[in-house]
Amino acid sequence: MPRPRHFLSLLRWPTASLRSYFMAVIIVATVPMSGLACYLVVQDTLSASAALETDLRRTASSFALTVDREMVSSIDALYILSYSDSLQHDDISGFFATLTALPKMRSTWSSAYLVDLTGDVLFNTRQPQGKPLAKISDMQALDRLKRTSEPVLTDLIEDPHGQRTTSILVPVVIRGKVRYALGAWISASNWQKLMSNVPLAPGGLVSVFDSRFQIIAHSPTPEQYMDSALPEAAQQAMAEQPSGVQRVKLLNGSDSSYVAWQRIPMAGWGIGVGIPARPIDRKHTASIATALGAGMMSLIAGLILAMVVARRVTKPLRQLAVGGPQGIDQCSEVRELALLQEALRHSQAQREVARERLQAKADEFEALFQNSPIGLAIAQDKDCRVVLRNPALAAMFNEGPGGTLPAHKVFHHGQEMASQEQPLRQAARAGVKVGDLELEVVHENGRTLQLIAHAVPLYGGDDEPRGAIGAYTDITARKRAEEALVSAERQLRESQHMVELAQQAGHVGFFDHEFGRDKTTWTSGMARLFGMPPSEFEGIGDAWIRRIDPLDQAAVKDSLQSATHRTQGQAFFEFRIRHPDGSIRWLSSRVVLKYDRERVPVHMIGVVVDITQQKAVEQERAAFMAREQAARVEAENANRAKDEFLAMLGHELRNPLGAIAAASEVLNRVNSSSEAAANARLIISRQTRHLARLMDDLLDVARVITGKIILSCHPLNLGQAVQRLVNTLEVSGMLKSHHLEVHLGDAWIHADGTRMEQVIYNLLTNALKYTPDDGHIVLTLRSQDGMAVLEVRDSGVGMSETLLSQVFDLFVQGDRSLDRRQGGLGVGLTLVRRLVEKHGGSVTASSPGHQQGSTFTVRLPLISPVDASAPGPNDQAGVRRRVVVIEDNEDVLEALRVLLELAGHAVSTANDGEAGVREVLRSSPDIVLIDIGLPTLTGYEAAQRLRQAGYAGQLIALSGYGQPKDIASAMAAGFDAHLVKPVDPQALEKLVSAAT
Repeated sequence: MPRPRHFLSLLRWPTASLRSYFMAVIIVATVPMSGLACYLVVQDTLSASAALETDLRRTASSFALTVDREMVSSIDALYILSYSDSLQHDDISGFFATLTALPKMRSTWSSAYLVDLTGDVLFNTRQPQGKPLAKISDMQALDRLKRTSEPVLTDLIEDPHGQRTTSILVPVVIRGKVRYALGAWISASNWQKLMSNVPLAPGGLVSVFDSRFQIIAHSPTPEQYMDSALPEAAQQAMAEQPSGVQRVKLLNGSDSSYVAWQRIPMAGWGIGVGIPARPIDRKHTASIATALGAGMMSLIAGLILAMVVARRVTKPLRQLAVGGPQGIDQCSEVRELALLQEALRHSQAQREVARERLQAKADEFEALFQNSPIGLAIAQDKDCRVVLRNPALAAMFNEGPGGTLPAHKVFHHGQEMASQEQPLRQAARAGVKVGDLELEVVHENGRTLQLIAHAVPLYGGDDEPRGAIGAYTDITARKRAEEALVSAERQLRESQHMVELAQQAGHVGFFDHEFGRDKTTWTSGMARLFGMPPSEFEGIGDAWIRRIDPLDQAAVKDSLQSATHRTQGQAFFEFRIRHPDGSIRWLSSRVVLKYDRERVPVHMIGVVVDITQQKAVEQERAAFMAREQAARVEAENANRAKDEFLAMLGHELRNPLGAIAAASEVLNRVNSSSEAAANARLIISRQTRHLARLMDDLLDVARVITGKIILSCHPLNLGQAVQRLVNTLEVSGMLKSHHLEVHLGDAWIHADGTRMEQVIYNLLTNALKYTPDDGHIVLTLRSQDGMAVLEVRDSGVGMSETLLSQVFDLFVQGDRSLDRRQGGLGVGLTLVRRLVEKHGGSVTASSPGHQQGSTFTVRLPLISPVDASAPGPNDQAGVRRRVVVIEDNEDVLEALRVLLELAGHAVSTANDGEAGVREVLRSSPDIVLIDIGLPTLTGYEAAQRLRQAGYAGQLIALSGYGQPKDIASAMAAGFDAHLVKPVDPQALEKLVSAAT
């Protein structure tokens, strides 16, 4: 098969003059260069455009991340507020007071508001509580929140003040259900402020738009574009992709800009950043036009010069072609033509010299062939039947007499090669060049050689292979050396790997420092301990000192200087370092120092260990000891307060119980109509109320501390409430030994009237207790800075600074005289503070010092006055009722029966649950009083059985427990009301008279 011709031999060049070829050369040289220049200009323009797009994308993405972080931060803040105790207990007023009491919620919020699931706005922090509010303006956002229970961000809408703004809503989950939505208004100006740090090119713009492509904020001239819709082309592109770059028309319709956008998935909003397109397009067009013009000018100039130069070449060549070397009348200015003429003159002489040199080369090759240490083989035919081998190759293959080779095998990569596959035969038969082929030759006597073989084909006149030349290099010794080197390197790597593992597992690093050259060598373990790549270490002694925490640098330097000054052999020090991620690590280093004969330090070798965990354990141990000591002191104080409280409780209970016992004995000894009997009854009534108030205070303070108290708040004229309580104290005679000065004004607050009376009562009775007879007490109520200020000032014993700091703590009381006339359990002021704080207010105490009186000041948020002329309940006094009392305590049962009969009611009784149910079903009374703790049937079971039997009258529960859960259990069992023992006669009469 004939050898295929080279592809270039198929090209046929046209016959033309040298001048034409010169011009073609100029064209071929100039056009690609001009094209390349234009291409480079275009590529540079495209690169500039790509860089511009990248910058725009980066700016848009960065600002989008800023807006997204602001949204996430606002949502987190709203979630935190939604878990407020007051809101979780459905105390909307308390929650409003908590929000308005905050100095600043978030700098980007205009206000916060709360809506119910129907869309009614319950309050807005920019408006006073109680002012009528409209429904939320974006009901679709509220519907999404109810449907998904996820935070919702609105588009650009109107706020309650008619301003265009945005809002964020989060669900308020109470007891596992979404009850409300808590939101915050974020005005467009606040979004505008976030743009102040966005870098813009001259004439650039940045916009924030909502999911409807309405502009929320824009820079520059926000007032011109706010609430405008993006162009249709921009909307279509931004709706299809979350981010990108596009050339779009601006809203003014006259200019175009390159705009990059980035959508914010959380809200569906987007960010647009753009720069004017006209300057950029003008610059690109000018660059391309300049490149094209320069290319054309270069081409024209080249053609003209080619025509001039061609004439200086073609004329001598024509003369040389016609007349030979002697045909040129003068020497050509073209050096190559002159050399050609001289070459032709000496060609004959050179042929002879070439022949002689060729003979010399043949002799040299013969010498090289016979004496070369490289094995050489010449195959003189395609089948390698005749092969000449030099002595080196004959020794490699153990050539015998007559050129015969003993038996041997040739391997390549472990596979035995057939004779026709060996390099010399491949080159001779197929004309294939073989190079760098590693062979393994195994002789029959076991001798093994490693060879590198090369073979090239020899071609005849017909371009067909006629033989081949092969070269074989013995690399057996080199291979053995390489194997030994590889083995040593593998062992070294394994040793280094073991050291690396040991450093990593033990958090250890090593270093070596030479003082003279100031050169430090680190291991990878040291770099890992310092939190840096090994390549970043400068390799000088001061480099690792600089990476020590500034607080420890001086100590480490002093330790090293002290050790070298005293020529210590070893030194030890600990220090801190800060990793790039900001974490602090403790390291411990032990170094060995070496000195020369003059005691100058020359070498330092050290090991560094991470002791962060050990330091953390030591710090935790110290903190634990401090906490344990504080807990012991706190426990001792609590135990002492408990003992004092129990002693005072015993005293406070013995006084009224002693008075009741004495009064009861008087009733047993005198006529019931005598004045002594009447006074005894008054004593029993007064002391019973005192005991009941003690119990109520203890229960109330327990409820407040555990957060279980429930407030029933409504508009309250605090001045009237204070006056009513003062009148009651005057009637009871509690003020007869003191001078009370009252200055009251109208101050409307949103509060629980009963709890407010409790606060006022405790403050006044506290002043009465600690003020001697004929002392002065001043009670003042005024309005100041939107707050109702109630002040109780007395001329009593005063308070020390120590007592002032803990006067509102539980069971804390001032110094008492031996007669203990001040009395109390130390819970009244604690109850005052907790109740006032529950109403969104505050209470403070002050005193100039001992025997200089005290002042207690209560501040509560004011509300707008309301019409207090609402009609009261119908007066039901004097109506005779049929009542059944079910009580297992005979004394309580008898007392209730007599009390109700004295009020004119018909009463029947039972002392267990079964009997009580039978009596109620028999007599069908108007009202039934049932004790909860009954035999046979509990009060709950009795109520349930009566309701199941169809009894529709009034059921009132009697219990010694008054927690909210106890009242809820009574209501769930079918009771209509709940009274706490001892029963307040007035409250009982009010319930009985109001029954229908």
